[in-house]
Amino acid sequence: MEQMKISSDKIVPIDFESEDLPSEIRELRPVVFKEEASYWCLLGPDPHQGIFGSGESPLDALADWLENLRIRLKTLDEEDEVANYARDTLQTTNRDVW
Repeated sequence: MEQMKISSDKIVPIDFESEDLPSEIRELRPVVFKEEASYWCLLGPDPHQGIFGSGESPLDALADWLENLRIRLKTLDEEDEVANYARDTLQTTNRDVW
């Protein structure tokens, strides 16, 4: 799966090891970045093909992204590369790897 290239000065650091974050966010590690006056969260090549969220803060963007992820997974299309990547990644945890 291709991930959109985002300028490092726009990226907001997120502690993906934090137990406060939902497991989907900890596993998939979407990129959070500031775009003008809002925060965007993305997994994928662009906001249209990828799983996208936005909000007034990084946590709002992550929450919106998580909601959109869950919708995409419920309506999974076999041609949807990003959603299939997310599903496969979430089904394979570190516990499954020796």
